[in-house]
Amino acid sequence: MNGRMPLYLTLLAAVLFVAALRIFEPYSVSSPWRAYSEPAKRYLQAAVRQDSLALVRQSGAPAAVQWALAAARNQPESLAAWARDAEAWTGERRGDTADVLLAVPSEVCSKHPIWLRFVGLGKEARVLHATSTCFAPH
Repeated sequence: MNGRMPLYLTLLAAVLFVAALRIFEPYSVSSPWRAYSEPAKRYLQAAVRQDSLALVRQSGAPAAVQWALAAARNQPESLAAWARDAEAWTGERRGDTADVLLAVPSEVCSKHPIWLRFVGLGKEARVLHATSTCFAPH
């Protein structure tokens, strides 16, 4: 038997072990807030387009529509970055209502995140209230 065979078998076992960890990710936990990322992006994208009809369909209150349209008028470039990259980061749930903090990987208003209050979950989630000091009128 070749003297290098145990070395090759050990390396092969290590590669297979690392590959299995990468594939199965046994310690990864998905965030319960992830379900709100897509509804949040749809809402913000409708705001960027200033599509009031889409905002009405995605909102549960007129104030959410008004905030989105005002944010699009006041800070269109910043809002576009949020609409593209925002992810639900954390929040608090009470019954069928959830307050969700959005975050972006860029520096655009990173110190002034967007808080959205949703009613419902997943594709059915609708925005009741939105706020961020970044998008306040100047």
